[in-house]
Amino acid sequence: MNIAIIGTGYWGKNHVRALKELLDEGKVDKLSICDTDEKRAKEMASGFNLSYTTDYEELICSDIDGVVIATPSNTHYILAKEFLKAGKDVLVEKPMTLSSREANEVIKIAEKNGKILSVGHIFRYHSAVNEIKKRIERGDFGEIYYITSDRHSLRVPRKDMGVLFALAIHEVDLFCYLLNEEYPEEILATMGNYIGGTEEIAQIVSYFDNNVRGYAFESWLSPNGKRRELIVVGSKMSVFVDYLKPNEIKVFDITISSEGIKTEGSYIIPIEYKEPLKEELENFIDCIKTREQPVANMYAGKRAVEMIEKAMVSAREGKRMKF
Repeated sequence: MNIAIIGTGYWGKNHVRALKELLDEGKVDKLSICDTDEKRAKEMASGFNLSYTTDYEELICSDIDGVVIATPSNTHYILAKEFLKAGKDVLVEKPMTLSSREANEVIKIAEKNGKILSVGHIFRYHSAVNEIKKRIERGDFGEIYYITSDRHSLRVPRKDMGVLFALAIHEVDLFCYLLNEEYPEEILATMGNYIGGTEEIAQIVSYFDNNVRGYAFESWLSPNGKRRELIVVGSKMSVFVDYLKPNEIKVFDITISSEGIKTEGSYIIPIEYKEPLKEELENFIDCIKTREQPVANMYAGKRAVEMIEKAMVSAREGKRMKF
């Protein structure tokens, strides 16, 4: 199993570290890295005792089985296309592409060439998320009322994209994943731009069948620092997850109905922590071997891009967008 990673920047370096662990565990036989910044690539390669190149075209012609693309988002489309056409399996970071047209084209190439295309929707691999999904599917929550997810931080906004593509794409995918839906019925969004050329805050409401709602709030201008939270509210039970405490779920035994609210307290469920990034990479490697679709497959990646496109139109036009 010969894997390469392109991009060793802010998030790419985490891929390198996790893949090196898989290399040391014998789940990867060979690992190489590529970055146009030779100084960074050389330092990374030296630190992990790996080979490196500054030219991704060398990897296209090499004997790699799969490639992880962790480059700037505006390069995902062209890089994924080239490697898929060359017969390589691909894991591309989210967003898969910056338009649904590009996403559809990349999918057609992957299908034509019989290649695996995984997308970096990392929260599909989060232990707490999957524990909640299991409990939803077996009926523990009763009727799902709503889901809310917040991502707040105080940081310099990105210049290449705003919070919708950078953050909210996690939420729209996560809501569908938890509810086992491909799309919401409708989506409504607002966004705010206060500093530069992209939106620094955004709110999204995803409308699902049976009156279920998904509420998301994204901000790069939050004075209270980093927050990553998920709440699922049901008629029989509700839960709270702080992603910054990845090994636990807080459960509320609350029955909510037209007859009133009955509270029986709350408790913590400890969760075996498995690093989501490493789980994602292991799933990609397994799919290279088995040829099964990844948990975060290309179709889910495309749908997430479509939902963010709809959210952008909704925010500009001030109306709900149907699917």
